[in-house]
Amino acid sequence: MSDGPILIVDDDVFVRTLLREMLAGRGHPLREAQNGQEALDLQGPAPRVVLLDLLMPEMSGMEALALIRDRWPTTPVLVISSMDSDALVKEALEAGASGYITKPFHPVEITLAVERALAA
Repeated sequence: MSDGPILIVDDDVFVRTLLREMLAGRGHPLREAQNGQEALDLQGPAPRVVLLDLLMPEMSGMEALALIRDRWPTTPVLVISSMDSDALVKEALEAGASGYITKPFHPVEITLAVERALAA
């Protein structure tokens, strides 16, 4: 398994901070990007897990998901979004997301999803 970071991709600094605080202290390095393009521009080892918002400027989360799947095909991607229509969840999972979590989320929900993704 990669020694890379858990990558948080969200344009909302509050959400990034909240996710970082939930995951800090679990022994995994963390990196952040404010949009999909910034995430794809990061250098270094492949992320171990990506937490990806869908509504972001410059590149939608669905576009970013496709490019992340191409660049890091074995990296689990957990979509975290305020949009929770069945059609969108299905689209994200069919596009390669490993899971879909709706906002607002509970800290336990995030940590369990990340731990499952790391163990997979």
